[in-house]
Amino acid sequence: MRSLSLVIPAHNAERSIEKSILEYFNVFSKHFKKLEFIIVCNACKDKTFEICNSLKSRYPLKIINVPERGKGNALVKGFNQAENSIIGFLDADNPFQLEEILKMINFLEDADIVIGTKFKHRSMKYQTSTSRRFFSISNALVSKILFRIYLSDTQAGAKFMNRYVWDSLEKNFICTGFEFDIELLYRIQQKKFRIKEYFLIPKESDYSTVKLRILPGMLKRLFILRFLK
Repeated sequence: MRSLSLVIPAHNAERSIEKSILEYFNVFSKHFKKLEFIIVCNACKDKTFEICNSLKSRYPLKIINVPERGKGNALVKGFNQAENSIIGFLDADNPFQLEEILKMINFLEDADIVIGTKFKHRSMKYQTSTSRRFFSISNALVSKILFRIYLSDTQAGAKFMNRYVWDSLEKNFICTGFEFDIELLYRIQQKKFRIKEYFLIPKESDYSTVKLRILPGMLKRLFILRFLK
């Protein structure tokens, strides 16, 4: 049986984090000989950190408290703490059916990294809000135009890779926010690793932290990555 390090970036996730950890453990502990959850409390102003600490005796948790805001910042710190052969992340609100996530991870037998996609045959059916539709479309266009990343969905909160992929990358990431996914895929593509997509239908969620006001900062960092790095 393989081993899994699951990074869970958590920003003000007190409403969802305990339930998600329980669900993740109940599924993944049956399929991986070694398992660790790395919870990255990312600029939390609620009780996320305290809740996670209270669960350490029940689950295989590593907890990192990161004061700087940013999904990318959180994921880099979490990935750097990972010890197992498969490294990946899921969001703190458990956004997908975990049985499908297990099938997705099995794609690593024939790929170096597998990423979730909410698109099937270019359909927007499974985008759950107008802001998420706009966010997904914008990032897909930027990925294709600036970085020649011809994947249908760079932003789904489910990505898993074999450990050697992360170990091969330089860790001086520019993109500290939601655009981190694009930089990660760009660097992986430059290394010519095999990337596979797996279709996932997201659950409805009330916990999304995606706001359209973050787009200007994301675009700025992506332009720096593409033209100034």
